[in-house]
Amino acid sequence: MTRIRRGHQVYQQVCASCHSMSLISYRDLVGVAYTEEETKAMAAEIEVVDGPNDEGEMFTRPGKLSDRFPQPYANEQAARYANGGAYPPRPQSNHKGETG
Repeated sequence: MTRIRRGHQVYQQVCASCHSMSLISYRDLVGVAYTEEETKAMAAEIEVVDGPNDEGEMFTRPGKLSDRFPQPYANEQAARYANGGAYPPRPQSNHKGETG
């Protein structure tokens, strides 16, 4: 459990500014690296675009356990622009034996 927690901390502090873990939900960390309460608090720190509401408008809300990790860039073009034309791969696709 401590290794996974440390890996997540390194990702947040170093990797998250460029790389996405958008295939992982906050709930995936419950019982593996953090308690449910810790994970709920972590998820609540992000703003999620949701909707539409009854008026057809999109809105933002605090994150919840079922939300996925946010992407560092709005789209691929923004990611390439910020990284000198290179598109940062997802960390999951960097593992030996996986293609991505």
